[in-house]
Amino acid sequence: MKHPICGFEHLHRHTCFSPLDGYAHPEEYAVYSSKVNQKFLCITDHGMMGAIPRQIKTCEEHHIHPIFGCELYLNPMQPDVASKDEYDAFVENLNEDEKKYLRKSFHITAIATTEIGYSNLVNLSSWGWVHGMGGRPRRSRVTHEQLLKHKEGLIFLSGCYNGEIAQAFDGFCCEGGDEAGFAKIEQYMKMFGDKLYLEMMLLDFNKQKPYDAFLIRAYEKYKVPLVITNDCHYCQQEDSKMQRYMLMIQTNKTIAAIEEVLKVNPDADFFELQDTNLWMKSEQEIDLMWENNYNDVIPYELFQEAKKNTVKICEIAKGVELDRSLKLPQIPDADELFKEAIKKGALERNLPKTRVYLERIKEEYDLICRKGFSSYFLIQKQMIDEARKICPQILGWGDGSEAVGPGRGSAVGALVCYCLGITDVDPIKHNLLFSRFLSDSRGGKSLKLRFTIDPVIE
Repeated sequence: MKHPICGFEHLHRHTCFSPLDGYAHPEEYAVYSSKVNQKFLCITDHGMMGAIPRQIKTCEEHHIHPIFGCELYLNPMQPDVASKDEYDAFVENLNEDEKKYLRKSFHITAIATTEIGYSNLVNLSSWGWVHGMGGRPRRSRVTHEQLLKHKEGLIFLSGCYNGEIAQAFDGFCCEGGDEAGFAKIEQYMKMFGDKLYLEMMLLDFNKQKPYDAFLIRAYEKYKVPLVITNDCHYCQQEDSKMQRYMLMIQTNKTIAAIEEVLKVNPDADFFELQDTNLWMKSEQEIDLMWENNYNDVIPYELFQEAKKNTVKICEIAKGVELDRSLKLPQIPDADELFKEAIKKGALERNLPKTRVYLERIKEEYDLICRKGFSSYFLIQKQMIDEARKICPQILGWGDGSEAVGPGRGSAVGALVCYCLGITDVDPIKHNLLFSRFLSDSRGGKSLKLRFTIDPVIE
């Protein structure tokens, strides 16, 4: 059966920034997106957003839209603590059932649709890593309270089989079944309103099909919209074995050991290790998976609608523009103060007043001002000066040079650093290049020249 192309985009995708879980790099996904005519690259790594710089860069190179997301870890009982001792003290007061529940890390997929949403996603991820200790991974879990506090500008997908809804349906810490699952969906509807989507997957994982059937019943009951996701962990189908090797390291289990467990308990939950369908499928491959394995569970019309909803969400989220400007502290009149500091330093260093030195200072000053780094250099000078001042008081000896040394790396190629006292190496004397430290092609966004610079040494 040939299905009409109605559009499908992946909304649940992991990269190598999901440690020992995701295998593909953002660049690989972007290249393949172009091949299968997908116009968006949504990345939802586990609890973190480290792939975003590379996601933005590769999307620009391949003319596709970046969609910013995260598969957050969640536990409603997670205490707001910032140390292991506080966490351990909290755990001591729990009974065994509560301890079991606290050890669980549920999943929920969040996608930013506005700049505020992106900021909220960053806040959630950061809060999880600072306060969310316990469970696996060790420090990344958020709470319902945090989700409610930072839900603006976000769309929430109900997550994989480790989501709260699926685990309620499965009977984790409750009787399970439809009523338990419905109760959790009702809670999420109150929390997220029309920003909630029920997330179906077409996988070989043995619990997925009954869960998808439950989600269809939930849709018929509540009309919460559906999406199809694939929980991508690698790009190409043949990479499945590589991801399984990573998961074996993560779980400290071999395939043989897992097979032995499954012989005794066929319902044991090994999810990714059981499923080899986690590659980035084209729409045609998703259609084929539905036709061969899920047409008896998901009605065709709802299947098509769920695919269209993935495109709808991407269209809503594609306009998120990140502020990629420099976030350095800015000193008022920094360019002028920078010029005066260079002049003063050049006189104190007794630099030769030759054309070589004058032109080098002018070149460096010009580029640093155009790139907006004047405040940065002044702040570095303040830090170096303070270190030189305090060091003799701490040591009881020396002239302060012990605090910083003569300088290292490409920064010693900057004559202005020598003038400011940041380094103690004259780059002209030692034939060191400023361009190794800073040039028009690196180190920030270069602006058009705003003014003509007079020689800073008269």
